[in-house]
Amino acid sequence: MKRLISKFAVATVFGVLSVFSANAETVFKLGAVGSPGTPEIDAALQFSKIVAEKSNGEYRIDVLHSGQAGGEREIAEGLQFGTTDFAILGGIVQNFDPALMIVEWDLLFKNNEHVRAVMNGPIGEDISKRLQKNLGARKVATFMRSPRLLTTNTEVKDLADIKGKKIRVPEMPARIALWKALGAQPTPMAFPEVVPALQLGTIDGQENPIGLITSTGIDEAVDYLADTKHLYGFMFMLASEGAWNRIPEKDHAIFNEAAAEAASYNDELVEKSVADGMGKAQAKMTVTQPDLEAWRAATSDVHKQFENVEGFADLYSRIVEEGKNH
Repeated sequence: MKRLISKFAVATVFGVLSVFSANAETVFKLGAVGSPGTPEIDAALQFSKIVAEKSNGEYRIDVLHSGQAGGEREIAEGLQFGTTDFAILGGIVQNFDPALMIVEWDLLFKNNEHVRAVMNGPIGEDISKRLQKNLGARKVATFMRSPRLLTTNTEVKDLADIKGKKIRVPEMPARIALWKALGAQPTPMAFPEVVPALQLGTIDGQENPIGLITSTGIDEAVDYLADTKHLYGFMFMLASEGAWNRIPEKDHAIFNEAAAEAASYNDELVEKSVADGMGKAQAKMTVTQPDLEAWRAATSDVHKQFENVEGFADLYSRIVEEGKNH
């Protein structure tokens, strides 16, 4: 009897373990700095949902937003060290590969279609390889962001109108060089200081996406908005090499398809937020539509200042060449 009970107990334990193993989830962490309600976080949550559905619950992705995984640098380092499996990151990638300053290069991309053609084609594949080498993560999708626009205290209709103006820009060497070439006086400044500086006249203008312009009081501080779209922004959805290699090759399609669907969802949300933001801005600001051909001509040689950065010249020239189709 004791032997029979013992065999039954062992069989029961193995049965429970088998059921547990069959139903166990593989859990991944996705880090991003935004908060729910922003396109990229809503799209990340959609990505998580789609992966769960396509895998019948075999995979779960926990989205760590709103600083839960740290700032962009901490999230990027998490990809390297294996504490973060997936991430949505923007310009911070150039800190790990300086050639990727092209991610935030004013007047390089002509429109969203130009960005997609680059990032979803051979150039994007090469960028993914660079990210694998320098960050330990691969690109699985590209999320569009709202383009950056110029707001000023006087009307800007053409390039001559910004000559000598103090324009707040992020403290990045390439972006400072580009705005100098445009004839402005680029003025790096922490973002919380921007609205008071505009109100006091310490600076004459600034450039940011429309969402920030209408949500932070910039549209109250100055009266003029130039719809320049001088920087078509985008972010990468990245997978760490460690996480990607833990996924059986047969299941890679689940993640690639989910990422593509999430990117489309993000882009729809961005387009809606841009339309809503422009509607708000037009109700209180004078909006102009400068022709950017002269702007591009003025900055056409700036890239030569950075040709010593390994890989930059090749990426830049190929992106410019692709732009001829757009």
